[in-house]
Amino acid sequence: MRPILHLCILMLSALPFCHAADLVEEALESNRDWAELEPYQGKITQSTFVTAMDRIYAPNADWRPWMEVDEKGVWIEKGARPGEGRMRLRFAAGDAAQFSYQPRDLKGLRIAIDPGHIGGIWGVVEERSFSIGDGPVVREGDLTLQTAKRLEVALRELGAEVFLTRESAQPVTELRAEDFTVAALLKLGSEEGMDKLANRYFYRTAEIRARSKEIEEWGGADLAVALHINASGFEDPDNPSLHEKNDAHVLIHGCYLDGELADPDQRIEMLLRLLKGYHVVEEKVGAEMVRTMRESTGLPAYDYPRGNAAPLDDEKYLWSRNLLANRLFDCPVVFLEPWQANSVAVYEWAGAGDYEGERSFGGESRISLPAQYADFVIEALTSLYGAAK
Repeated sequence: MRPILHLCILMLSALPFCHAADLVEEALESNRDWAELEPYQGKITQSTFVTAMDRIYAPNADWRPWMEVDEKGVWIEKGARPGEGRMRLRFAAGDAAQFSYQPRDLKGLRIAIDPGHIGGIWGVVEERSFSIGDGPVVREGDLTLQTAKRLEVALRELGAEVFLTRESAQPVTELRAEDFTVAALLKLGSEEGMDKLANRYFYRTAEIRARSKEIEEWGGADLAVALHINASGFEDPDNPSLHEKNDAHVLIHGCYLDGELADPDQRIEMLLRLLKGYHVVEEKVGAEMVRTMRESTGLPAYDYPRGNAAPLDDEKYLWSRNLLANRLFDCPVVFLEPWQANSVAVYEWAGAGDYEGERSFGGESRISLPAQYADFVIEALTSLYGAAK
């Protein structure tokens, strides 16, 4: 399908012909190479590999049809179906390559802050903007950017090197939804749902890949913190109303589903993260984020109703899940999801945005949501990294 897609994009894209086709292909296809795994020959033990797959990366899927483990290594299927070619990854002998978390000082630590979504005029397009009646408009992308800017100042004062994947309520990618119309049409086979899929290709797929590239061009990060705020779907989108539910959770990378394991590019990306030991750092940082988030907000844990995420702690506050950003960012990534923005307890407070000092909401004096958010993130990072002098 790739040559047909390329030709159609050349004919219809809003961007200059060749440039548009190249960018759209780059946004939609990883084009990973199995040779990327070669530097990790003999770098991981059998027990470490199997435990990581069973506990973190595929607890809800059958990964063994794609990876045949023996005492000395693993045969990894390279194709979209078993039997289309394999590569051999050798295991390390004994305990030579066990991963461990090594605490560091915050000074010099390279931290990428990813303010989730885009916000501003794009909030409606990305389905992350809402209001109730004549109440304030809440845009997740605006709140996460305000939080990111507070974090940037605080972390730099502590000596960290900080990079924001975006600094305004504008997309990082130069592509737009109309550039993906042909790709969406070819994917669906009809015009039904085409515009919605083209939008998703723009604000999610292309935008996340562009941010991943920004981190790479910055020189890479030791850690990425992705800022989000949770929300639940409205029972009646045409007449939205607030709900009582309010909760929080933290995500690290993992929990591939069977269909995702069948994708060779995703299989390579998963194995690279496993072999680099990113999950060890993510779980350590994620657990500390859980502690400070829970202490700051007092919220119960969010419970995933489907099998696309797996709990990693007894409280079900820390989960593994396969998301595009925590798969593509080439560093350990923690995703934070505090609060339900469309809950009774949060809506007016979130709608006030960022402000200095305290304001009263429901009879309670509160600092701004971005201020509280930044505070518990800083507390977690200084607890983990600030103590190692």
